[in-house]
Amino acid sequence: MAVLVLHDTEGGIYRLLNAMHDVVGRPPRHGRDLSFAEAAPELRKLFEGYLKMMRQVHSEAEPWWRNTVAAERTHAQSDEEALAAAFDKRAAGAAAYPRVVWVVRMIWFECCKRNGKQSDDEKVRPEYLMVQWLIDAGETELVRLIACMPYWPIGLDENGNWC
Repeated sequence: MAVLVLHDTEGGIYRLLNAMHDVVGRPPRHGRDLSFAEAAPELRKLFEGYLKMMRQVHSEAEPWWRNTVAAERTHAQSDEEALAAAFDKRAAGAAAYPRVVWVVRMIWFECCKRNGKQSDDEKVRPEYLMVQWLIDAGETELVRLIACMPYWPIGLDENGNWC
């Protein structure tokens, strides 16, 4: 089923693909915007695993979110108000499902680890792998799910490493 969303998916895609520019700019250390076909085999294999995990987590997060919205209908006048109330409580919508967050963090760190084995020209930004490659693969529902995240659940430590 389609993930219930309140906000524009295109805006979420733009936000997620550009958010880390505010944190680190675009140094090669953190990767580039390579397509799946241009990427190293290790990173392509990582994406294939990510895709499999996201399909599984979508099958869990979508009904969880649908039930969360349904619970708000007891207090709301309309379906739209119920959806807005649910997003007020969980700003990431279906992407607030804990396993979605876990998959995102795990893939982000694994992408960085695998990038460490690549030349600067072969590194792929984790956010590009997790969003743009889904778009390129035609995974519309998975894109809708990830685009609900208002921000990446990632930060930088004092040494410039993702945490």
